[in-house]
Amino acid sequence: MSTAAIALIAVGVVLGAAVVLLALRAARLSREANLAEDRVRRLEEQRATERREGARLEAALRTAGAGVLVTDPAGRVVFANPAALPYLSGQPGQAIVESGVAEAVADALRRGEAQTRELELYTPRRRVVRLEAVPLEGEEGGRLGAVAYVADVTEERRVAAMRRDFVAAVGHELKTPLGALALLAETLAAHADDPAATAGLPERLQSEAGRLARLVDDMLDLANAEEFVPAADPVPIAELMAEVAAAAQEEADRRGVALIVEEAPPEMVVPGDERHLRAMLTNLVDNAIKYSDPQPGRPPPRVWLRARPEPDWVVLEVEDEGIGIPEGHHDRIFERFYRVDRARSRATGGTGLGLSIVRHVALNHGGDVGVESRLGEGSQFRVRLPRRREP
Repeated sequence: MSTAAIALIAVGVVLGAAVVLLALRAARLSREANLAEDRVRRLEEQRATERREGARLEAALRTAGAGVLVTDPAGRVVFANPAALPYLSGQPGQAIVESGVAEAVADALRRGEAQTRELELYTPRRRVVRLEAVPLEGEEGGRLGAVAYVADVTEERRVAAMRRDFVAAVGHELKTPLGALALLAETLAAHADDPAATAGLPERLQSEAGRLARLVDDMLDLANAEEFVPAADPVPIAELMAEVAAAAQEEADRRGVALIVEEAPPEMVVPGDERHLRAMLTNLVDNAIKYSDPQPGRPPPRVWLRARPEPDWVVLEVEDEGIGIPEGHHDRIFERFYRVDRARSRATGGTGLGLSIVRHVALNHGGDVGVESRLGEGSQFRVRLPRRREP
């Protein structure tokens, strides 16, 4: 074999080896490129997932009923949902303008501890809010900022205050008949052998016991009316009015009051609970009779019970020619235990809960109640109830 041939063979071997090496390197580079593409794809998928989760979180925060504020380490707002806007300046790079909120966030950033407070704010109406400001810590221990959660608890505090007032009022109202019963029983025991000293005491005992029983009954009725969800049974208004008037007629006759029932059409029907509606109407009629005083030489005072239809409503009206209600009391007479004239209410056996029961029953049935009255000229109470739709 010639030298030239050997040289050519050697060159071929070298070139073949180079080609093999290049192919191996190209394969390795291809694998590395595929791995890099996989890493990039996974990173993009991870970022997309994070963006979706961030969007969901932001959407949830924006629709939250409570205010949510996020600040940077300097206390500047970087995120605020719509419920938090009343506490901000409304300008680019917004600042917290409510001093109580700003102080809580500043304390959380400075101390590195959660701050919980309850504040009274005026924006412009008075509100009570519960605030919690929490510092945000980074993975390496650096302070990222703070998040503040502001919840409006005005209604919660109002209900709590009403509950306290109700308990106090119940205690006060129960003391009067219980004290009277104790005193009468003591007097009766001390003078058991003296008929003159005990004359009339049994009747007074019976009267106070009846008053206590009415108070307890009304309290139970009110508690039931506040929690009760009425059925949608058809209640004919004409029958309801006739039953209430028949039950009240004896008391009207005893007091010298003319009770007038205006006939309602039989097709006038409301959906609801007949027992609660009867209690509501009975309270209105009883009040009208009790507060109507006959005058010597004049015709008996009249009380009207009527119903009239409206397109979507049935309107029940109880009107009297009684003593009337001063204008400044119209909005308060539906409160528990509120009485315009306490002495008159005690004398007539009232508990101060009847009109509160009326309001709750009307509201529970999707209706409302109102009053028109002038002192010395009588009163007219109106209850609107949704009409029953024919199937």
